[in-house]
Amino acid sequence: QLFVTGNSLEMATAGTIVEVTLRLVMILFSILWNLFIVRVYFLEYRINKALQPTELIVTLLALFNVCLPVCLVIPVLRLNFFCRYFGEEVVKLIEVVIIFISKSSYWFTAWLCFFYCMKIVKFNWRFLLRLKQKISSMVKGLIVFTLMFCFSLSVPIISIIKLKTNSSYTPKECQSIFGRGKSTIIYGVIFTVFTSLLPLAIMVVSSLTIVIFLCRHSRNLTKNVSTNGSSHSDAHTAVAIMLVCLIVLYIACTSTVMAANLQASLGNIDLFVGISVSSYLYSGGSAVLLVIGTVKLRQSFKKL
Repeated sequence: QLFVTGNSLEMATAGTIVEVTLRLVMILFSILWNLFIVRVYFLEYRINKALQPTELIVTLLALFNVCLPVCLVIPVLRLNFFCRYFGEEVVKLIEVVIIFISKSSYWFTAWLCFFYCMKIVKFNWRFLLRLKQKISSMVKGLIVFTLMFCFSLSVPIISIIKLKTNSSYTPKECQSIFGRGKSTIIYGVIFTVFTSLLPLAIMVVSSLTIVIFLCRHSRNLTKNVSTNGSSHSDAHTAVAIMLVCLIVLYIACTSTVMAANLQASLGNIDLFVGISVSSYLYSGGSAVLLVIGTVKLRQSFKKL
């Protein structure tokens, strides 16, 4: 019996080591790619003293993607360490920061698709023409609004999340639970709609508009035999492919988060592992796609 128990303990320890190793590899992968993006555009800003709207959004997206893996490093450490030494309030604050960073990252991806759509597609509607002319001056205000909006949706989690102490453990361990009730369910639905479904809708509409526009004008683009015209067309096509891949990645990762949000509103809680892993994949995967699909980032990467 002792031999079996020892083997079980060794297997559990080995599984924990493998899990921690995989998490650290994903964290390092994500941070390195996103720091590369930040470095490229930081140097660009030092030279030109300004960034294009899409470059500014990509920079902020990369910055938030650097912070996200750090915040989600290990759920057990977050709950046990901070709960034991700093108390429930600090744990709740950390949860708010994590939610704020992850949802802001999703919205920055949505705005990136929208700004590329306004940059590439030629519109005939008067409203869209005016919007296209003023879009560059709106980017900073839109970023501030996005941050305030995501923060306002993240703060109510303080009154919903509760901590339960496991008295059977020494030292004490804490579990994060969500209160049940109609208000929690309503908040979960609103939170999912405005932080997952709405950004997805903006991504899909913007990307489909770009793809349809490029398909309709492909003949005219291919007839242009000049080098500049060809490279311009290739850049637009690369952006369209990048945005479609970002949408696929977004759907794959946020489906886990959306399920977690809804399950948490019903009182089911032990889903932080799935949320953290999907966040690692989204953070690193989106950075790789941005480098591949953006000409300036791709050229800088080739120079390494």
